[in-house]
Amino acid sequence: MLDGILRQSKKTRELDYALTRFVLKHKNSSVLFSKKYGQVRSFTTRDSGLYFSQQELLKVRQGAKIDFTTGRLDCAFSRQKEKTCLIFSRKKEDKLYLDLKERYSNLGLFFKDVLKNYTNGVSMLRMWNLSLIGSLIFGMFLMTMIYRYLGPGARAAVEESRIQNEMVELAKKQEAEKVLGESIAKAQADRESQIKASVEIEKKQAEEAIFKQQKEFELKIRELVKGYPIEKMAPYIAKEDPLVAAFFIAIAKKESSWGEHVPVSGGADCYNYVGFRLKTKEMGSGGHSCFSSPKEGFEVTVKRIKSLIYNEDMTTAKKMVNPWKCGYDCSWDSKEAVQKWVSDVDYYLKQVLAWKIKMEK
Repeated sequence: MLDGILRQSKKTRELDYALTRFVLKHKNSSVLFSKKYGQVRSFTTRDSGLYFSQQELLKVRQGAKIDFTTGRLDCAFSRQKEKTCLIFSRKKEDKLYLDLKERYSNLGLFFKDVLKNYTNGVSMLRMWNLSLIGSLIFGMFLMTMIYRYLGPGARAAVEESRIQNEMVELAKKQEAEKVLGESIAKAQADRESQIKASVEIEKKQAEEAIFKQQKEFELKIRELVKGYPIEKMAPYIAKEDPLVAAFFIAIAKKESSWGEHVPVSGGADCYNYVGFRLKTKEMGSGGHSCFSSPKEGFEVTVKRIKSLIYNEDMTTAKKMVNPWKCGYDCSWDSKEAVQKWVSDVDYYLKQVLAWKIKMEK
């Protein structure tokens, strides 16, 4: 530009008419002086995206065509740089071929430009808009992924997996409890079996001991009453309580001399060796009860003795004489007879009890 050609100087100024005419003629225009292109009235810089550069203008004048991307994408992209600009000469012999080639070349260069120079010529506002659009697209994509992998379906899958795991754990726990229960039940059954076997053994041992004592007691009774009718009752007597057995033997000795003097019925033995008087189906001599067998005679009469011992505490000969001999009133009998009954019964009572105590030791 020649705006500043004329400068003030302290030297004497001389008027140059040729230069003045040139300035007046071109004062409203611009001229570029360059080595390569010379004097150029129309020019623009190479960095501009909206105008032709000098090289491009020269090629346009030579018949070339320049493809701009500026404006097609709302100024999102500027014109390509010189090395990537589509600058080529039109050939007229094959218009269709050249047009297709141009279109596809433009498309390829467009995408190349998008990938390499997508920020060239973008204003702050458009960059802000693009960032918002990108954020929205990314947000939609992210929500889609979240819904797909973390949405209700994913939660349902997680819940189903959790339930399945809990069911598996519950099944394992139940199986373990079942095994433990079976083990405990088996151990308890074994323990109960052992206890039962031990009880059976102890019971058997006790029965054997009792049987042995009964046999020994029976042998003692048989030795004592050998040859007397009461000997037939020895097995039954040996099974009773020692005090009951002792009373039965002692009373039988006093009342019938162990069966030598007994009530009879039709000449037959009534098996009443203790002087028992209670109305029965068949009565014997002297108003005494009569029984059909030694066993029946023993069971009925010993029942009365047990009742007096356990229910009325008749545990001594002195106490037993009142209900058994006198019918609870001994005033009708002499004191000597009563005392004799007590002393005779007491002698055999103590003797039999002494055997039993000795055998139990």
